Amino acid sequence: MPPIQCPLCLLSFKNSRAFRVHHNRRHNHPHPKVPRTTIQRHPFLTARPCNTDGEDLPFNCDPIEDDSPPTYTPFDGRESFEFAELVFSKAEVSAGNTDCLLDILKRYNLSQGLDDDSNIFDSTKDMFETIDNIPHGDASWHSIFFRYTGPIDANSPAWKTAQYELIARDTRVVVTNMLRNKDFDGKFDYVPFKEYTAPHNVRYQNGMSGQWAYKIASEIAQDPNTHGAMLVPVILGADKTRATNATGNVEFHPVYLSTLNIHNSVRRAHRDAVLPVAFLPIPKASRDEDDTDEFRIFRKQLYHAALAALLRPLRAGMTTPEIVKCPDGRYRRAIFQIGPFIADYPEQVFLAGIVSGWCPKCISPPEKLDEIGTLRSHMMADHFAEHDWASDDLWTLFGIDDSIVPFTTAFPRADIHELITPDLLHQMIKGTFKDHIVSWVEEYIRSVNRSKADADKVMDEIDRRYA
Repeated sequence: MPPIQCPLCLLSFKNSRAFRVHHNRRHNHPHPKVPRTTIQRHPFLTARPCNTDGEDLPFNCDPIEDDSPPTYTPFDGRESFEFAELVFSKAEVSAGNTDCLLDILKRYNLSQGLDDDSNIFDSTKDMFETIDNIPHGDASWHSIFFRYTGPIDANSPAWKTAQYELIARDTRVVVTNMLRNKDFDGKFDYVPFKEYTAPHNVRYQNGMSGQWAYKIASEIAQDPNTHGAMLVPVILGADKTRATNATGNVEFHPVYLSTLNIHNSVRRAHRDAVLPVAFLPIPKASRDEDDTDEFRIFRKQLYHAALAALLRPLRAGMTTPEIVKCPDGRYRRAIFQIGPFIADYPEQVFLAGIVSGWCPKCISPPEKLDEIGTLRSHMMADHFAEHDWASDDLWTLFGIDDSIVPFTTAFPRADIHELITPDLLHQMIKGTFKDHIVSWVEEYIRSVNRSKADADKVMDEIDRRYA
């Protein structure tokens, strides 16, 4: 029997049964072709493992185990640590019951002939103070205070004499703790890379596969001392919010931090992948002062001064690599970098130092935002300053508020106009879809229906369909 040839792919088969199996598998139920992926990793910032002294190790070296004896500082010993862990963390015993328990232990120790100092803790307050003094783990909160530094006289408004408090964590400690989290092992990119699924087809998935990370790595690599280091871009996010009426409408201005190395899926699901690092000060003024140019400028300057103070602990590591432990248990030399800043539009106006209504990324005027204008940058602002442009002209022609110096000018390779990232919730989901598309559809439905009742009926049908 002559071989049977498939007319679709021209393969030959010994018998009809083999041909039918081939045809059913290949042509009736074809499997989608998975594109072949080619990874091009950055050639200089290679995240090479090192020892605790910064000396290079092979890429496939074993993780370095920490064999140092456990320390229970600031607790008196293991027993007091385990007691605090049990009643505070595991059992979540109330303060009153903890005091009762400590009193029972104290009376038992006295009955055994021991003195008062033998008790694990003097009181619940003593235990809480010890827990607050733990030097390891999460970065503790501290306060940084700011004041108005201009001229003040007896008639100055209250906001000029007030003290403003930034409540913050040490961002360097937060980032290094995040990097050593073993939960991120296998879900963490150490090197910027480009992923190709075809000769000119690039796939973007996680932050380190983006063009920005690769470009920044190339800028950093101009310094040979950074070769072999690991790029750690810090993602920031901020959004002023108002608490419920029950709290008296108190306003808070939190700042959140993550790193671009962590995969997006982990950042959405893991509570330790995005952490609060600060509550920015919110200056207040009387109604007659609130709209003055002087208070407006001070409020924005305070905003940028607070962000600069918050990120200052990371500054040294932006030029000289620091040794950090990574999720895989290996040590690497990390170079820090201010990364994307996620904010809604009102926050972007503050960040970029622009006039409200203008684009924070380019100088297209408000009435021509559909056109791509010249990109904003610190270099552009420096050019205007060198040529003594008038403030009114900058405000009118380019939407620049030259009274504001962005906080990124205090850090290497950072330009806020490049780092601003759209807020997915406010600008894409709510702004583009809900406020624009949904509103347009509703207006259209009401314009084509003869009566309000007919339009309401259609709108109710839409609501039921997508409920």
